[in-house]
Amino acid sequence: MKLINLGLALGLIGVLAGCAGGEHIYTNDGRCLTCINNPLTGKPINHDGSAPGSTIESRNPASIAETAQADEPAKKSSSYIEQTTTFSAPIDVDVAFVKVKKEYRYYTEQEIRQEWGIVADDKLNQFDTAYSASPSAYYHMRAPREHGNGRYVIDHKIEKQATDKSQITITVWVREDSPITPADVAGSLALRTKAALTR
Repeated sequence: MKLINLGLALGLIGVLAGCAGGEHIYTNDGRCLTCINNPLTGKPINHDGSAPGSTIESRNPASIAETAQADEPAKKSSSYIEQTTTFSAPIDVDVAFVKVKKEYRYYTEQEIRQEWGIVADDKLNQFDTAYSASPSAYYHMRAPREHGNGRYVIDHKIEKQATDKSQITITVWVREDSPITPADVAGSLALRTKAALTR
């Protein structure tokens, strides 16, 4: 037992020492594993907040209108600019979910819990990650992404309109300092999503 505690303590010291030196540990998809934020305020503790996937400055996103129209004007939040686009597709809601999930490599709640273990609840409570579903009626998925120097959060809502018809709402939050405009990202995601739905 003492040996296990010693090993855990040395591992923690190693991780924190690496963080103090500015060298964080990242997953393959760019998420920071060693970045620690205050659970009450969401402010960075062992980093400056600039590390990809380390923090989101605004923990309360602007509300997403379910009746949003395509190419809505961009809305500004504290460090991100929001853009929403909506379209209908002649596809069953469950089939659309599978195709969108695969295309964007979204995680279900179960997959998040498997990957993140005991901190999964914290991960699911962060602004940049979401998953909810009511099979055969509604799906909602959100994840952070990076493209070049741009950092953004993408969000898909898939709702059943009829037997073989779904409404897809894509919302993207792009950092204010990003070289990519929110309208460009939303337009690109809409084209990519439409292509994925036809495969």
